[in-house]
Amino acid sequence: MNTAGPSCPVASFSGESEAPVDDPKVWLGEDGIVRVDFGGTGVVTLAHVQAELAARRRLGTAPQVTLVKLPGVWRVDVKAAAFISSLDMVSMTIASGMVTDSSLGNLAVRVFDLYHRPSYPWRVFANDDDAAAWLRQYVPQQLS
Repeated sequence: MNTAGPSCPVASFSGESEAPVDDPKVWLGEDGIVRVDFGGTGVVTLAHVQAELAARRRLGTAPQVTLVKLPGVWRVDVKAAAFISSLDMVSMTIASGMVTDSSLGNLAVRVFDLYHRPSYPWRVFANDDDAAAWLRQYVPQQLS
């Protein structure tokens, strides 16, 4: 468990811990797409995305195609959004499909796009199947 950031929907950008934060689940699918599940997070914080990147680096050092599941997410913290667009994350990401399950999740991702659009290709989807279908074009041939 990671304790480096807020876990409840409080407007806090200090990075100080308010309560424990569950790390996202990260795994490599058989199709060569890395799955990241922020299930039940509510607010994606800097601690969450740093934990995601650390887990992805444990899978390998080459850039990856990611399918990011955001069930229940309704906000992306400012520091988290900036980190997602940083060189650290961009250097590890070929393309990303974000899957949201609500209008609030869609809004959170749209605000992220407006202020912190990453340089890699990315899109928002309503389900995993559509996201994976779009992402397959970016999976390096040796992984597909």
